[in-house]
Amino acid sequence: MDCINGVILVTMSLTVPVIEKIKTTANVSAVSSGKHVAFSQVDGLLNIDGNEISLPPITCIFEYSYGDLIVGTRDGIYTFRDGNELRFEEFTQGIESFHGKGDYCVAIDGLGKAHIISASGEITQIQQSSVLFVSLGENIAIATEAGEVFTYNTKGDMIWKRPIRGEVGERITAIGWNNSQLIVAREGHGLVPGEEEALEVEFWRNQNLEKRIDVKSRVVSIQGDWMGLDMGGVMHGEQIIFEMQHPVNRIIDRGSYALVASWFHLHKITSEGLEWSVETQGMAELVSSNDSSNLVMIAGSDQNDYTDSEPVVIIDANATPVPLIEEDSAIDDWGEAPSIEISAEESIEELAGFSSNLQLDESAIFDALNDEIVSEEEIEEEEDLMYALSLDAEQVIAPTPNAGGDQSVKADEDGTAIVKLDGSETDDPQDRILSWSWIDGTGKEISDSPVLQVRLAKGSHNFELRIKDKDGRWSSDSIDVRVD
Repeated sequence: MDCINGVILVTMSLTVPVIEKIKTTANVSAVSSGKHVAFSQVDGLLNIDGNEISLPPITCIFEYSYGDLIVGTRDGIYTFRDGNELRFEEFTQGIESFHGKGDYCVAIDGLGKAHIISASGEITQIQQSSVLFVSLGENIAIATEAGEVFTYNTKGDMIWKRPIRGEVGERITAIGWNNSQLIVAREGHGLVPGEEEALEVEFWRNQNLEKRIDVKSRVVSIQGDWMGLDMGGVMHGEQIIFEMQHPVNRIIDRGSYALVASWFHLHKITSEGLEWSVETQGMAELVSSNDSSNLVMIAGSDQNDYTDSEPVVIIDANATPVPLIEEDSAIDDWGEAPSIEISAEESIEELAGFSSNLQLDESAIFDALNDEIVSEEEIEEEEDLMYALSLDAEQVIAPTPNAGGDQSVKADEDGTAIVKLDGSETDDPQDRILSWSWIDGTGKEISDSPVLQVRLAKGSHNFELRIKDKDGRWSSDSIDVRVD
């Protein structure tokens, strides 16, 4: 274990065994582990405890504490009890996501509106639109695309609205509860009165601001006392305790530790740092854990259209860690190569396939060698010339990202539209860009290519194009897409 600048770094040398890999036939869209083991595919296949049910394209699943499952699809919400359909509530705009806790759940529809769903199936709509984040704790916390944060009770009554800060606007990047404390991560759109830092985290209790802290990287996930950063790190309280190279997609708070999903790994992290890490075939985009953490489901795509869909992985987070065994490289296999016996009658040329009758012109060989010889004086002269040229070189021109203009498109009959995100107009006159990253409105990386196509449901969507240059500097540009 090493400690650098107060940050604990631990070599990823331990893992836990995979209990099961469930084969899939299409990309997985949701997972749920509780009294039932359930997952869904983008083609509408729902699997509950091994039993398969065909539905319209599925977006999300939530299980109430007593075992009923609700399934969000492109046409509404299905409720299942013991594997059998109990009821259906139509939503013509479709359901985008569930955010549940215990015996109630908040559903976000395709228009960005929030609906509270009780265990009995009663649905109450919250008046806010363009909902970006939802977190359930002491109350229901909601953040909108306009940078507003509200709290509601389970009856749908608004309790509190967070005061907007600054005159040029702000963006909420994550919200979460730590017992009765509401945590809000924000990003200023520019300089605000008082010259405040652009990236901050606020801690609220009983509608009163307890404190603010500055952060060096955007916070994209919050649960309990844990926060995940988009530039690859995990905070516990106000300290970064573990650094990673990729955004933190999901955090599951377990008090003394957290399950952290990032890139192709699920990590178990304590206040001391990394305990173990499990690598999956697909990106760890979807993670679900039962209350005791002995049934953790992980799923996600490897973003490759030419490979088979990745399996759903099940692990026991309480299992005893075992050493991570690295696969041997190709170099390790060289020592196993058979030796070649060469008899006195055979020459190296014959073994290599050269004819023994081939006559070599020795003078031509030496002339060619002489052509390749460069004197030390010539090397020094060339280095001096390159140094002189470097002094006259143009000033470095940093690349300027261009995510394209805002778009407004019309949805197809299924309520979705395919939209092209095009960063090819990014200005990079000196070819200094090392990496590209498209980030969606939840802070999740969806592509590392300058151009991609995404399928979007009706509503407003925000995307950010980030580029990294040869000096390690990041810059970004964002666009809004409206699907009607």
